[in-house]
Amino acid sequence: MTTDELQELFVTLLTGAVGGSADSWRKAVGPVTALPIVFHPRSNWTIAPKGSKKQLEAIGKAEAIIRLEHPYVPSPKTLDPPR
Repeated sequence: MTTDELQELFVTLLTGAVGGSADSWRKAVGPVTALPIVFHPRSNWTIAPKGSKKQLEAIGKAEAIIRLEHPYVPSPKTLDPPR
């Protein structure tokens, strides 16, 4: 699953569970950022949500559910070792 697909999963889950528009949830969740898996072995993605207290609470619950099923996304490209 890519970071964009993961963000859409957040939007779908939150829209269905809480209501509201997909665009408002997309803005509240923000982008999903991939992290190097070598430094983040339990889960290699993060979000930086913003919004109301109610939105942040819902996003936190969705994050816990989604992270259990999708802990990893493709790691960001790193520099190749020197030749």
